[in-house]
This record gives sequence, C-alpha cells and structure tokens, in this order.
Amino acid sequence: MVQRILLVSLALVAVGAPRAWAQQRQITGRVTNATSGEPVGRANVSVQGTAITAVTSDQGEFSLAGPEGAATLVVRHIGFRRREVNVPASQGRVEVTLDPDVFNLEAVVVTGLATGVERRNAGNAVAAVSSAELGFVPTPSLEQQLQGKVAGADIQQNGGAPGGGLQVRLRGVTSINATAEPLYVVDGVIVSDVAIPSNQNAVTAAAGGSNPSLNQDAQVNRIADLNPSDFESIEILRGAAAGAIYGQKASNGVVIIKTKRGQAGAPQVGFTQRFGFFDRSNEVGSRVFRDTTDAFGAFAPRVPRDTATRRLIRGLCNLPNGACPFFDLENQLAGLKPLSFESGASISGGTENTQYFASGTVKDDGGIIQNTGFKRQGLRVNLDQRLGSRVRASLNTSYMHTLAQRGLSNNDNTGTSFYVVLSATPSFVNLGRVPGDTFARNPFVPSNPVQTAALMKNNEDVYRFIGGANLQWDAVQSGGHYLRFITLGGADYFNQDNALFFPPELQFEPNDGLPGTSLLSNTGSLNLNLNASAVHTYTPSSNAFSATTSLGIQYGWRRLNISRITSRNLTAGQENVDAGTNIVIGPERREKIKDLGFFAQEEFLARDQRLLLTAGIRADQSSLNADPNKLHYFPKASASYRFLKPASFVDELKIRGAYGESGNEPFYGQKFTSLRATSKIGGLPGTVTGDTTGAPDLGPEREREFEGGFDATLWGGRGNLEVTGYQKNVSDLLLPRQLEPTKGVNVLVANGGKLRTRGLEVTLGLIPVQQSDLSWIFRTTFALSRSVITDLAGLPSFRAGGFGASLGQFRVEEGASSTQIVGNDTLTAADVASTTYDYLKAADTTGTVVVRKIGDANPDFRMAFTNDFRWKHFDLHVLLDWQHGGSILNLTKLLYDFGQVTEDYGVALRDTVVFPTSDTTADTLRTVGQKRIYGFGKVAKNFVESATFLKLREITLTYTLPPSAMTSFWRGARYVRLSASGRNLFTIAPFTGLDPEVSNFGNQPIARNIDVTPFPPSRSFWFSIDVGF
Repeated sequence: MVQRILLVSLALVAVGAPRAWAQQRQITGRVTNATSGEPVGRANVSVQGTAITAVTSDQGEFSLAGPEGAATLVVRHIGFRRREVNVPASQGRVEVTLDPDVFNLEAVVVTGLATGVERRNAGNAVAAVSSAELGFVPTPSLEQQLQGKVAGADIQQNGGAPGGGLQVRLRGVTSINATAEPLYVVDGVIVSDVAIPSNQNAVTAAAGGSNPSLNQDAQVNRIADLNPSDFESIEILRGAAAGAIYGQKASNGVVIIKTKRGQAGAPQVGFTQRFGFFDRSNEVGSRVFRDTTDAFGAFAPRVPRDTATRRLIRGLCNLPNGACPFFDLENQLAGLKPLSFESGASISGGTENTQYFASGTVKDDGGIIQNTGFKRQGLRVNLDQRLGSRVRASLNTSYMHTLAQRGLSNNDNTGTSFYVVLSATPSFVNLGRVPGDTFARNPFVPSNPVQTAALMKNNEDVYRFIGGANLQWDAVQSGGHYLRFITLGGADYFNQDNALFFPPELQFEPNDGLPGTSLLSNTGSLNLNLNASAVHTYTPSSNAFSATTSLGIQYGWRRLNISRITSRNLTAGQENVDAGTNIVIGPERREKIKDLGFFAQEEFLARDQRLLLTAGIRADQSSLNADPNKLHYFPKASASYRFLKPASFVDELKIRGAYGESGNEPFYGQKFTSLRATSKIGGLPGTVTGDTTGAPDLGPEREREFEGGFDATLWGGRGNLEVTGYQKNVSDLLLPRQLEPTKGVNVLVANGGKLRTRGLEVTLGLIPVQQSDLSWIFRTTFALSRSVITDLAGLPSFRAGGFGASLGQFRVEEGASSTQIVGNDTLTAADVASTTYDYLKAADTTGTVVVRKIGDANPDFRMAFTNDFRWKHFDLHVLLDWQHGGSILNLTKLLYDFGQVTEDYGVALRDTVVFPTSDTTADTLRTVGQKRIYGFGKVAKNFVESATFLKLREITLTYTLPPSAMTSFWRGARYVRLSASGRNLFTIAPFTGLDPEVSNFGNQPIARNIDVTPFPPSRSFWFSIDVGF
C-alpha cells in the first residue's frame, strides 16, 4: 500500500511539473528601507502558497519565476517587518518598502524542539534579542551583553575579576539546593555552563571557616568561552510555560542562541578593530591617620611607650611633627590601565544551494592588577547546503581558546587574598617596591598583596570545541501537507587547566613551614546531544488554518572528570608540581550522566493567523534520578489571540496565557552513598561511607508555572507594550534531612517541600521621533518577583548560605521569603513591649540577643532604560540599569573594621557611648567604627547594606561614513563605522563596598549578595573601527 502511494505521488509530480513550468512568468523588483530609502540586500522574497523564493542583491534587486495569474509576494528580512505585496497578472515589476522591526515582533521564536512561530503569535512571553542589540560595547562574556535588555532577567557579576563569572537568574527563585543556571542551547546543541573552582582554596583555606563551601574561588562559568559577536539572535525562555519542552533541565529557563549564517549572494567581508583599556571604577577607601597619636590610639592604645608596636609606628609616621604619610594601597594594587584590543574578521555568502559564514577573533583584555587579564581566540565556520530540492544540511563548528588570569580574591582564612590583607594594613604602610627593586615587607600582616600580585600566577586555560550537524528532509510537499524529518547531532568538549603558582619568596609563603606552592587542576568535559524529530504541517487550500504536529526523541550524554594536585615546599622555587616535597593528589571528581527524552506537540493557527493554540508534553528519564528508567512527564499548553484595531491608538492587541511544567535535576552522586578511601590498615586500603545518601525515589524538582498577559502594538507601530504576570509553584524540592547516628550516614537527600514565586514583567518600546535623518527609539523594562517557602515537609528551618548568625546568614523557613537574611540582633525596649514578634520568649528582656530577619537579598524591582538616537550619520546608544532595594552582607567592611582601617572608622560619634563590663570597668565608644565592632555578635545588621544601584551599562557614539566619503576613503567598502564606547562608566549606589553586584559563593539559587573582599570592579573605554566589503 505504501509503495502504491509513493508511486502515485511521484507520477503526479512528474505530470504536474511541465504544466507548472509552462505557466510561469518573471517578476522583478526592488526592496528598500522605508525609513532611509537604502536598498535592503539579502531579503527573502517568496510567492505565497508555493516553494518559489529569491534573495535580493546588495542593491535590493530580485527576480523570480512566478505564476501566470495574480500572485502575492511575501518579503522578509531579519530586523524588518514582513510585507505582503499583491502582484496582478498584468504587472511584472514591483517596488517594496520594508519598515524596520524595531521591537522584533516578526522574529520567529522557538515553541518546540523542532518548531517555531512568529513572536507576534506566541502564546507565552519570549524575549528576543537581535544581533543589532548586541555588541555596542565589547565584553568578555555573553551575559554582560544581555544585562539590562531583558525584563525578568537578573544578570549580575559575582566579582570584578577578568573573564566573566556572572549569574543569570530568570524570574526569581526556582530552587533552594539545586542548580541556579539556565540551560544554554547553541544552534540546537545543549552546551555546558559549569563553573569549576580553581583550587585556590588550598592557599586561602576559605572553606576552612564556618562555611565549608568550595565555591569561593571566584570561578568562571563556561558560557564565557563563547564569542558574542558570532550571535545572530538570542531567545530567552524565562519560565516553565515556555521551556517545558526541555523537560527536567528547564526550571531555571532556557537561553537559545542562534549564530550567524551565510546568505545567497556575493561574498561579504567584515573587519573590526578595537582598542581600549580598563580602569578601576570604585574603591573601598582606607582610614587616614593624622599622626602617631592617632595611630597609637588604634594599634597601641594601652601599652607602654617603648613597645615594638609604638616604635614601628613612629618609624612609619616619620613626617614632620609625627604626621603619618598616606599611601593609596588600592591604587598600588589595582591601578593599572594596560592597552586592550579586540580584532575580528568575517566572511559570508554563497549561492542558492550553498551558503557559508566564517569568522575569527582575537581578544586581549588587560587587567587592572598585575598578572591578571583575559584572552580569547576563536574560529567559527557555519555551512548550509541543499542536497537536491528536498534535503538541506547544515554544519556548525566553533573552536575557542580562552585564558583567564583571575588574581587572588574572595574569602580567605590565611591572610593571603588581596583585599583581606588590605583590610588589616593601615594606610601609612608602603606596600610598593623599595630601593633594590624588592617589595617592602608588611609589618602588620605577614603578606604583601602587591608582591603577591606581581609574582604569583593564577591561570585558567581552556580549549573548547562546539560542533553540530543538522539534516532536514522535506519528505512531502503536496495537497497542503508538509512533512519533514529533522536530525541534529552535536558535541561540546572542553579541556580546562588551572595552574596556580606561589613562589617561596612571597612574604606569606614561609608561614606554613612549606615555602612555595604549586597547584594544578585538569578538567575534561564532553557533552553529546542527538535529536530526531518529525514535523507535519497541514494547511487546507482555503488557508483557514494550519496545524503543525511534531514528535521526537532527544538523547544526551555528559562526562566530567576533574583531577587536582597540590604541591608545597618547592625545590629551588620550581613551578612544576613534582618539585615539591609535600604533594597531595585529589580530591578527584568523575561524572557520567545519561538522559533520554521524548516529546510531542501540536500547534493550531487559525482565524487569519490570529489564533494560536499549542499543547505539548515531554517525558524524561535520567541516570541522575534514583530510578534511571522512570519517565517524568512535563506538559505545556498556551493560547493567544490577536485583536486588530481594538482602539484608535491600538493597532493590534494580543491576549495570551500559558501553563507549563519543567524540572531541576538532582546533583550527580546525590542518589549514591559514596565511598571514600581512608588510611591503610595492616597494609590493606580501607574505605568509609560518605556523609550523604539519596532517597530511593529521588527525582527532579517540579516547577508548575502559569503566566498570562498582553502585547499591544500602538500608534502605527511606533509603540509596543508587553505585560506579563506569572506564578511558579515549585514542589519536590531537594531537601537535606538529618538522620540518626545509627544510620551510618548523616544526611538523606529527598524530594519534599514547596516554594512559590510570583512576578510581573513589563516592556515598553516607543519611537518618539522617526524621520529620514533623525530618529529616537526608547525602551524600558520593569520586573519584580517575590518568593515564599510554603512547605518544608516537616523539616525545621535551616541555613542556606552565609557564615552564621553573628555575621548574617540565609535561612530557609516555612512561610518566610526564600531570600531572607537573618542574624543576631539585640532587643530594644520597643521590641520587648511589642506583641508582633513571635520569636520572643517570656524571659527576653531589653538587651537580649535573638536571631531574626535583618534583610532580604531580593530587590524590590529592576528597571532599565535604553535610548538610541540617530542624527544623519551619527548614532548614540545609552543604556541605564537600575536596581531598587535588596540587601547585601558587607563582610569586607567587617574585616576593615577588625583592622581599624575602615574609611569612616575614626569618625567621632555625636555622643560617646559607655557600656559597663563584667569586671566593674566600662568600655567607652567614641567612633562609629568602635560602635560597629562593639555590636559584633549582637547586631549583625550593622553590616547589612542596601543593594540599590544605578549603572551606566553602555554608551556608544558611532559615526557612519556617507557613501561619498566611503568611496574616497576605501573603494569597494559597503560601510565604514567609527565609534567610541564605554561600559559601567559610573555607578550610583549607597553601598560602601566595591560593587553591589557581588557573590562570594558564585552562582547560587538563594545565597547571593555576600561580599567578602572581591576583585575590584572596573569600567572600560573603547575606540572601534568597523569596515565591510
């Protein structure tokens, strides 16, 4: 039966082909920009209802063979609004003008693993960022390019170290203990964004304090390897309603990246050259000591006159009348402004059957601290090939090398991290070079950070390859039926080497009796993806509707191997790890994960393409779950309807609603009871069980999201408003349960507990001015979210981050905000008299220290304002990023207070404060610093500060040479652009630390906004020239 159908179909095609050929006619035309009048090259022109297409030349001209009768041409180009043009049978040439699609309404966004719809029809909120919105200012990583451009995306740096290290949080909190990063998909290939610590903890012992987390190494998440200039568009699926089709990996959202591709036409070549520099944008500051008396009061207040400390201070404060010099220690450490550069080249083009795109880049960002910086070299080749009329193949390859030199920052318990040392060093101590080209010794801390920066090495060297191949077969194109089969395979491999070297001559190195330390870590990661799908679309001859059905399977395989070597007491100061006499191998980490997913989806588009109904389901199984063969189901559904001209000023109003479910995987190894090697007994090796095991039914967390909203196109396309409200209910949270000692393990990881996150997102775009030589485009985004723990499955509240109640910590508590910060606080008389505090006990009196809420890391709201002005050949782009509210634990300030060198430590109190002590004496507090320190352990909110900030994220002024000048400047050039730009040029914030964007523990689901001596932030300035042929 099947063979007969195929034979009949082939016969019909063979018979119909000559008739179709005989009935064709030539249609020519030209496509131009409706605003500027310039030709639009490489636009796609097709005859509606047929497979006939053409591509415009660089002059906007096209020619195609159309039907004899009347025809409708559909003209599309990325960045422009689609145009349909009726061509009567008597007309052979048309002039088509395209309006710029400023708000990306015509962009095709992902609705399934193998399908997509125009954004104007989508049933859920999908943020689309085009290449035109990227690259205004060079950045090391993709995340920085997206800051302030997507409502609901909270994108913040963890610290200022070169090479990245940012967290992307979409729609607030989605978990307590699981991963916090979104899923990244590049040209259909799922790529790794893992962040691997460098092992600097072997020197800083940061995990040796009250928080044993190893994620205090200022690590880089690997998405920083990718080159943002290769991207054509970025789509962000912010919640489960959109990302459910990716199943148990999608609770944190999905970022879908499409890279640039070639188009039919003559070769187009582009060159970009940028030069610039980075400059420290903020400083902590340091106390100014007036004279020896002032210094004695801080460091030797109650000791005899001839002590060593007083003699030391007198020797350092050696200016007339005992005045103390002031050395800008932060400038000595982080005052560099080395030349940075970025060079890029690309070529694209092809024929109707073969298209290509290739690019190369070299980037070198100099660091503000010696021996820091970031380098990237990359090469990309994308090919598209038609294999006959029904088969298309594509190949995407990219090869990258990055080198991040990160210095030594963040928490430290050994007195080695740069700013930890500065926090205990008074400003009258010179840490710079002294005669003899050596470094001064720090007499207050056995470490000199300026010397450390000059002689140490902290290099993260990464080689990475991402490749994918896609094959599409258009099996059926007949009678309104369109059936295609798609297969996609991809691989993401990287090798990361972390080499850290601390030579014996560093001042701190002899402190442990083993001078000289060399650390070496190696990571190998391989991700393999394979997708296979079938997509069937049926459109009746009446065009009354179209129905698209997609089915498919997705397989994933991941491997991660990490090995570490720590070598101390280096022979003759050699750098290689085998030169030490004290060598420790490990800990080693090995992971292997297998995933298998099945998906099905139906899309129904009707009512003149104004009604869209979508329903789908994903079923996943994973080796991360306790039962690797059990399928977990994640459904989704959405609906939208576009009303045309519902009001005089509203061109189009779309009402939409969506529901979806997605998951968050358990961590590797949580389902196992691990075995650890122990000391040998009787010559035989032994093992002990680990501290943690998984429940027998351990599985993914489950997020259920409802979202609804509307999109409105206003004032003839000169305005666009998007409003979305959502609620996420997350259940089956991965929670640790303390077990009885007789169980043999201490902690059981099991599913249980719930949280709820609600939020609002608003995007507004306006074109107040649109003329041939003058335009102004304004965009603003607004977002807020609130998250509450609704159920802990019978567990008591527990700490989820931080260093304990005396310093402030994140506490997970039923009925409370997911991001609340609690800490020690001292009851006042008003507290005792109040009846609103449920933690008060009958014995509590004024002065009693209790643990209560002292802040919340979640901001009240975030907004961004983008303005793009064009006047003749000048373009000005300005992006402001505003966060209001939220709390930061400023533990850097605490450390500076301990060292009595905080900038305001010596500021006198208006009234002195006297506290009696247990030995019948009294403490008299005369300065603000003394008062803060006296409250340590009693008033943790002394070090809680506002996270509010306003930043100038981007500013770029561009001049495009007019055609007449281009001809004389560079014959054959398509464009020549000169630009000056800057990033993070200013920050307005009440925060007294380095930067309100901070996270000592890197990417975290909850416990961000902990500041412990991070790498200082910087601003960047660039001059660029772009030339195209």
